[in-house]
Amino acid sequence: MPQDAYDKPIAPFLLLINNGYGYTNNRNVVLSLSSGSNTAKMAVSNSSDFSGVGQEDYKTEKDWTLPIGDGPKIVYVKFYTKYGQQSDVIQSNIVLDTKIPSIEATNIKNEYNVAEDVIIGGNTTEPNVNAVILMAGRYGSFSSDGNGQWLVTFGKMPAGNYHIQLTPKDLAENTGIPVYYDFSVSESAPLQEPTQPSILERIKSGLEFLVPKVSEPEKLEPVKIITVPELSPDAFKSVWNILPMNALSKFVLAPLPTDVAILEKKFPELKKTFGEVGISKATDVQKLESANLTLPGLSQAIGIKGVEISPGKFTQPKAIPIAKLSATAKSKIPTDIVFAQVGGGLVDLNIGLSLNDNGQIEQRVSTIKAKPLQLIVRVDKPAKEVTGYIVFKSKNSAEEQSAYLPLNNLTASLSLALPNLAKAIFEGVPSVEAATVIKNSEEGDLDAASPERELVLSHFEYTDTGNGVYTATVQAPSVDGECEVVTVINYEDLSLPSKEIRLVTIVDPDGYIYEKNGDKETRIGGAIISLYWLNPETKQYELWPAKEYQQENPQTTDVRGTYSFLVPEGYYYLTVNAPGYSSYDGKPFEVKEGSGVHINIEMKNKYWWLNIIDWKILLIVIVLLLLLYNFYRDKIRDSVILKNPR
Repeated sequence: MPQDAYDKPIAPFLLLINNGYGYTNNRNVVLSLSSGSNTAKMAVSNSSDFSGVGQEDYKTEKDWTLPIGDGPKIVYVKFYTKYGQQSDVIQSNIVLDTKIPSIEATNIKNEYNVAEDVIIGGNTTEPNVNAVILMAGRYGSFSSDGNGQWLVTFGKMPAGNYHIQLTPKDLAENTGIPVYYDFSVSESAPLQEPTQPSILERIKSGLEFLVPKVSEPEKLEPVKIITVPELSPDAFKSVWNILPMNALSKFVLAPLPTDVAILEKKFPELKKTFGEVGISKATDVQKLESANLTLPGLSQAIGIKGVEISPGKFTQPKAIPIAKLSATAKSKIPTDIVFAQVGGGLVDLNIGLSLNDNGQIEQRVSTIKAKPLQLIVRVDKPAKEVTGYIVFKSKNSAEEQSAYLPLNNLTASLSLALPNLAKAIFEGVPSVEAATVIKNSEEGDLDAASPERELVLSHFEYTDTGNGVYTATVQAPSVDGECEVVTVINYEDLSLPSKEIRLVTIVDPDGYIYEKNGDKETRIGGAIISLYWLNPETKQYELWPAKEYQQENPQTTDVRGTYSFLVPEGYYYLTVNAPGYSSYDGKPFEVKEGSGVHINIEMKNKYWWLNIIDWKILLIVIVLLLLLYNFYRDKIRDSVILKNPR
């Protein structure tokens, strides 16, 4: 039999239901599957014993029907080689929910005073239900808590009669029947005065600190509702302008609540984060100056979660390469955002938000020099071509680079499309290295009179992978500093302006191994660096499987003493061994997102004491030894003369 007849299917394995989304309202789902190159057959079942299920040809996508009845559902799969060797059982979960949610306002008054906040509350039939509210031609939204309770405030409202509509939608995308309520706001309405607590309540309040709070429910605080017009104002339809163009340009480029709403729509996790940080209006954006905010990488952004591998098997969390994503998964990638992956697409590089010197929201990225990056972007309309440029901006000092490290040491980012920068600003730029281009001004216009010159390091083309998704693999610059990846989208519809997406990139140097010599450093070549990661299943540190991520571990330093690793999240530590030096055993550290490991490590010479002895000290020691020896000989000679006098 062939040598590989006894080999099992090659990992990693993948099973996703509806691309990993946790809920569905339809029994008919789509399974995304992935296995190694030697896989020929598979078996799929709704039961763990695979009763009544035979083998079928291996495929990466399969339509599937879940069992009848709402609740958690589990799908199981086994992969087979052509010789019949099978893999472990892989499983994935999803919750089937076909019930339509309902919403009720139980805390609402018929009449409010203009001096009080309009607060409305109630409950939903399911927890975490999102509700859309329509009032006076404006839309807003809010969510109920884990108990189905909700409480919202509109603040103080002008006098008048109001009619509101509430429409619930649950996590499974079931939309409930809208409900309607009416209330009025007037100056004559009774203003509720705060009631004085009774004697018993005051005694109870005074004794509260003596009684531990065991199961006291958390008090529900009203959530401020931000609404947007049902119809766009004429000013935003280009019907007429009421502001000077320069002022309007600055206004549009400023980070407004609408930009926040777009981010929240693309990344729902950000809504909670902005709420915790307290960013709800334009003036709050300054809070980003002191906040380290991160957004999910590609796999998490499209709802793909970790895969359960059972039993007794555990591998590090891996991203899903773009080549293995189904058409359905690709359609969920947020548009006009640049994502990045490394390690053959197995490590997602997460997103960081910060505030630049101009007070604008900016996406910054920190990566290691001369490492390949795969860039992914999905266009919103059919594109004729998607091109990219890597523009060198400045060479930063070590101090300047370290200032960006608290941004969670991110190694990937996104950039939002800026409609006002949609001009073909690279028109006439030759696609050769070291070309220079004129950078657009802060207002989005090209100022040929006072151009700011930049250096184009390289020009590249994105490849169409289908479903509006374009990818490109680029090499990070070999010079540490700050550069920018600029992506330009030219649409098939020539009436549409080109769109530009900018990605600010901080290029960090490799880590290196060195020896301290006074106030100078000497790089150590031939050092062996090993990276260990904590296996959560065994609770033991193991040599990190770098080959699975297209890297090497251990690494041997060259004459520059450099090394680097790009790793997924987890706990790690480093060891270094070099001839003539004491072994280095580093302390464990945590990587929260896909990030670069490039720590500068100082080694101690085993014969360190030789460093403090120079030729002058050695010469003095030799002279002293000779003097001592000469003194010793004189003593011996005098002793002999005394014993044998003439």
